[in-house]
Amino acid sequence: MRKIRIVLGLLALLVPGISAAVLAASPAQLAENVDTVYPDDLYLGKPDAKLTIIEYASLSCPHCANFNKEVLPKIKESYIDKGLVRWVFRDYPLNRPAFQAAILAHCASPMRFFSLVDALFNSQDYWLTQPQPLAALKQIGASLGIDEKTYDACLADEALKTRILTRVQEANSKYHVDATPTFVIRGKTESGEMSYDDFKKLIDAALGQS
Repeated sequence: MRKIRIVLGLLALLVPGISAAVLAASPAQLAENVDTVYPDDLYLGKPDAKLTIIEYASLSCPHCANFNKEVLPKIKESYIDKGLVRWVFRDYPLNRPAFQAAILAHCASPMRFFSLVDALFNSQDYWLTQPQPLAALKQIGASLGIDEKTYDACLADEALKTRILTRVQEANSKYHVDATPTFVIRGKTESGEMSYDDFKKLIDAALGQS
């Protein structure tokens, strides 16, 4: 329960006007099914892959950025592209700039989501260190074809913000996520950046259970 309170505090900090419905959702309501994949989840791979892995990441997290750059491409080549793994990415923003970056990543066609995530991770050292990260994010968005007016509309989109923050609360109440990156594999959580070899062992063991 203490962790839920911590996350509720984070949600209120990120979005002071967040709806009471989101804050009032109970762990039982959020955790009815193990490793639920929602219709609006964005993922790499085939929907009927043998194994689904959920990644919770913050776009402001350097460990997440390094994993995205160094490890995920190898997993994609060895497992995702071969139809063995479906990789679900869920935002777990650790601070306001990360939340604003997550909104930017969703502020285009779902087909562009992962390319926007890559761009934001690759430019993390820039936008996260600026005195006004939001202005830097608007600059990056414009360079990627998302103009300021469009981004402002996304920042004001209550449905989008609620969806992101509801997943954050679920991550804490259902999977006890308290750090990024965290990965959910067959209902079990693995936290922290890992090498490809270590992650490969986890995937191979899980696939052996299929």
